[in-house]
Amino acid sequence: MLFVPLPFVAALLLLILLVQMSLREQAASRHFRILVLLLCVLATVIGMRWGYGIERVLPAQAILASAVGPMAWVCFATFVAEPGNTSSYRFWPHMLPSLLVTLLAVASPQWIDLTLIAIFACYAVALGHLAWGGSDALDLARFDDAPLVHRSLQIMAATLLLAVIADSLIALDLRVFDGSYAATIVTVATIPLVLLLGAGAAIASRAPPPREPEAVQPAPASDDDTHIVARLAQLMQTQGLYRDHELNLSRLARRAGIPARHLSKAVNIVCGKNLSQYVNDFRIAEACRLLEKADIAVTTIVYDVGFLTKSNFNREFRRVTGMNPTEWRSCRMGGPVQVDSASRGFP
Repeated sequence: MLFVPLPFVAALLLLILLVQMSLREQAASRHFRILVLLLCVLATVIGMRWGYGIERVLPAQAILASAVGPMAWVCFATFVAEPGNTSSYRFWPHMLPSLLVTLLAVASPQWIDLTLIAIFACYAVALGHLAWGGSDALDLARFDDAPLVHRSLQIMAATLLLAVIADSLIALDLRVFDGSYAATIVTVATIPLVLLLGAGAAIASRAPPPREPEAVQPAPASDDDTHIVARLAQLMQTQGLYRDHELNLSRLARRAGIPARHLSKAVNIVCGKNLSQYVNDFRIAEACRLLEKADIAVTTIVYDVGFLTKSNFNREFRRVTGMNPTEWRSCRMGGPVQVDSASRGFP
């Protein structure tokens, strides 16, 4: 009976995931597709090494593994606006870890394990630091997408941290027990981590909304913060910026003439919510006004007020009003129920 190592099964699952991502034909997911392809090849090489004992692939395995953290960083860096930085500028410095591991594979193989652990640790910290800024730190992510991209970023950082632990255990086993438990550690820990990284990349590339929006506790606001929010509210109401389907923090900051970080901070402090929720509040308020017109279909309203998906619209509508659009329209037409905009979160 033909023996198929578990890493090969993981590689097949990642390949199926890659095909699904490619069929969506989203330009923004190009970096994530590269990451999933990298993980697919890595899983295949791991299967050759630990499934069939082909040790000649060890250098390739190390080089591929060293590229996972940097590639994950490049993926999420595409959601962050940094003036003066081009995509090539962001990419090339992150080739250095793989170049270093390649040199070590030739000159000093004994240092590869420690180097890989250090690389995973550094990028876990870097991604964790980026995640610490919240979804508003992802300037270039559309407001509809930012919360789940942020959640995927957190998962990716945590997974790389777990990879540090798994690689440390493998390195320890190779030195103390002559690799007696390495295959088991790879099966139990490394392969699930590879699949988790692939799933995180796929989710972030598609970026549907999460179930629950993130909330920020309000804090004392300065006069400048209050002025910024007042200016933003005026722009929302007079220019209807919330209707822009591609609206993100960077674009909103340019339209308002306010630095992105100042804009995000002011909304968080004054309104006690992130910008994604703030913008969606305006969208839902407009949707409620349109829902009072019985001749306008809900599916039409979804797109007209700035949402791209009905599922995201329904989720945000329930967050703001406490009911779904159909229930709200029925109540408003019948008259027995009034929605308190102040308590429900309308701007």
